[in-house]
Amino acid sequence: MHSGATFSLKVVQYDKRRKDKRGKVAHYPEAQLVWGDGGSDRVKQPKEREMTDLERKLSGFSETEGDGSKNPNHAWHYTRNIRELLNGEPTPSIKKIHPPLIIEFNGQPTTA
Repeated sequence: MHSGATFSLKVVQYDKRRKDKRGKVAHYPEAQLVWGDGGSDRVKQPKEREMTDLERKLSGFSETEGDGSKNPNHAWHYTRNIRELLNGEPTPSIKKIHPPLIIEFNGQPTTA
């Protein structure tokens, strides 16, 4: 998974807040791990202009937030982001998975 190669997996979904989302099996026939190095991650769009004081106040933006992105704390939550592929081409769909909940990786079961 961490080599950057394409893989397939089946994973059990888990959502702490939405009980109806728990326990469903998601199948990703083609996927790649998304790293935050900019190579395979989302591309940030350049800003056209800075926000005005009024826009900043109405949006609830504060100077301490920086660029608006949050640290996902993947190590703490033990999660990874994967990008779905379609016929080998990346799609805009990025999903968060929990590696301990993977039940099949590249066609091989991970649990006995």
